[in-house]
Amino acid sequence: MSDDRLHLLADPAVRSALSTELGRSIEHHARIASTQARARSLADSGEGAALVVADEQTEGHGRQGRPWIAPPRTALLASWVLRPLPADPALFALLAGVAVARALADLGVPDARLKWPNDVQLGGKKVAGALADAVTAPDGGALVLGIGVNVRQTSAELAGLAATATSLAIEGHRVDRLALLARLCRELDRIARTPDERRAALAEWRSRASMLGHEVEVRSSAGPPVRGVARDLADDGALVLRTSTGDQRILAGEVSLRFSSAREDP
Repeated sequence: MSDDRLHLLADPAVRSALSTELGRSIEHHARIASTQARARSLADSGEGAALVVADEQTEGHGRQGRPWIAPPRTALLASWVLRPLPADPALFALLAGVAVARALADLGVPDARLKWPNDVQLGGKKVAGALADAVTAPDGGALVLGIGVNVRQTSAELAGLAATATSLAIEGHRVDRLALLARLCRELDRIARTPDERRAALAEWRSRASMLGHEVEVRSSAGPPVRGVARDLADDGALVLRTSTGDQRILAGEVSLRFSSAREDP
């Protein structure tokens, strides 16, 4: 399948029809500084459910402020304004990885794995990530959720990140960005619908986890690195490590495998 349909969102009639189908207003930009910054401005102004999509962004970033750069029309770059603000925004951002994995499975990519907290992997490399910003307000606030998926990048275009990043095309999958966007919207809405849906998504996150049962190191700005076996994912999204001094809950940080030893039972 050729990935050439996202440009249809440039047509106001198509955008209006899809907005009605997906239950949210849609902005499409051929080029923008950041979908996340634009969605945040919409949320701050009181905009209802909304979606900002771009073919290219010049100042996109992921977690820890790292730049997210992609050649034009090679990635799905989108940010959602979700209202009301979920009770646990950090957990919802983590479960967004499940929404990405489910959407990819619907499009013939069944083997996506999840790395804590917000990365989606194929073949052990990052193919997608999520970023969340909470907006508090008397009306219940909103969550601004940004998701980037590497869709069409070639190995040459990801040369500087070849050790850690990949794309759907590199992994042998041809995916239509518009189809992926529509499925992502539906899966995010599904997870947001009820506590039961979120519990099911949390169970699926555990089943797709790439590091549970492995010895890892977690680095954060809060102190020295923490090492242990990634034993479980708590119900609030915290990573539970089995360390030499007992279980430790990790709420934020960057996780990496310490050794390539056999997996332990979590």
